[in-house]
Amino acid sequence: MENFCLHESTKKLFDNNVIELLKSHPKLSVTIKPYKPKRSLSQNALSHVWYKEISDYLIRSGREFCTEAWVKESLKATYLGFEVTEYTDVLTGEKTQRETLRHTSRLDKGDMHHFLQRVEAWALQFGLILTTPEDSEYMKLKRKQEE
Repeated sequence: MENFCLHESTKKLFDNNVIELLKSHPKLSVTIKPYKPKRSLSQNALSHVWYKEISDYLIRSGREFCTEAWVKESLKATYLGFEVTEYTDVLTGEKTQRETLRHTSRLDKGDMHHFLQRVEAWALQFGLILTTPEDSEYMKLKRKQEE
């Protein structure tokens, strides 16, 4: 059990999981923090629409190398940064650490919204107005922020 959403209806399940874990691990480290919902599929879909629009714009501007994948990786590197990931060599057992790009799938809705805001602001600097459907979660959160 690495991540668990604890609330009134899951207390018993949580207790049972902890009891089972303590049987094989006599000491555990537990961190408790307020629950924040993960980024939504709507936010993820919008980000991919934007990666394509930005890629198309950059390619039209003569930057042939700016594929959707390149745009996605570059924007994540710029606005999300990196995290240290530990890898284990399965032959030797040697552990190494490397910096890897943060994944949007691990962002909560608020962090993903902030990322999308930064991407949108970056694109606007070049006069690129990105498609934002009125019914998208991004637009709903944007309106809520402006209230």
